[in-house]
Amino acid sequence: MKKENKQFNTMKEITLHIVLATISILILVTSLPTVVTIYKISFVFAIMGILLLDFYLVVSNHKKFLKVTKIALISLLLCISVVGILFYASQFLVFVDKYGVERILTNHITTAKLLFFLICLFQPIILPLPEALTIPAGSAVIGSFTGALIGFLGSTLGIVIMYFLARIGGLKLVSKFVKERQLKKYQEYVKKNETIILTLMFIIPILPDEIICVGAGISKVSFKKFLLIASISKLITSSLLSYSVYLAKFFSLTTSQIALTSSILIACILSLSLMIKKSIKRTNSKEAYVTQSE
Repeated sequence: MKKENKQFNTMKEITLHIVLATISILILVTSLPTVVTIYKISFVFAIMGILLLDFYLVVSNHKKFLKVTKIALISLLLCISVVGILFYASQFLVFVDKYGVERILTNHITTAKLLFFLICLFQPIILPLPEALTIPAGSAVIGSFTGALIGFLGSTLGIVIMYFLARIGGLKLVSKFVKERQLKKYQEYVKKNETIILTLMFIIPILPDEIICVGAGISKVSFKKFLLIASISKLITSSLLSYSVYLAKFFSLTTSQIALTSSILIACILSLSLMIKKSIKRTNSKEAYVTQSE
């Protein structure tokens, strides 16, 4: 019985290795046309070599080393996937620059919602596109309510992913995505009143979202607190930007002017709440001092 279980586990492990290898080769051969042929051949030979090593380890009864080859296959798959994501992200940016988000979504109307969700998802990670550009464009094609909802869900999920990349990978990993100079700016901004400043930075485009996520992840801001701040902020910005087309027509303003006015208004409200909070603290401290003196 034990022998049968061991054989089953071995077969399951080998099957997983074959699946990982197959996915890697498929992505490499079919989805990365710009990769130089010699590199493709090198990767394919490396993957096939690992599979041959797997079979040798099984035959020679060194099955404990299968974990090492699995890690090697996963690493290769991740490497190929990252190259693929960067390639298609750069291609997409070229299309956006040439045609604009609205036209791209209109030309792919059947998959417009999925495309818009992916844009919002990757925006805080690898797409240097401002919300003030993408969300109004998406809303113009798929509707304001749907645009606000998808924009909120996509951007919030992207922000969470970037936060955990920073939290788990640390500065070495995220330095590939963000500039150190901007990260120092973030740290200067949030030295005091972390909650208010984080909320303001998410709403007002002082720094890119990816910088805020990385800064929060590295500085060990609790996930619950970060998620609450990010969710509220993105709900506000997604809703305002989605309905900015109607507001722009009503007030005879451009979308960017509406976004800026809304941001300033929210900033004023948050600043006022911060002043009230400080005032209450001072009053309480004075009362406590008077009570101690008596």
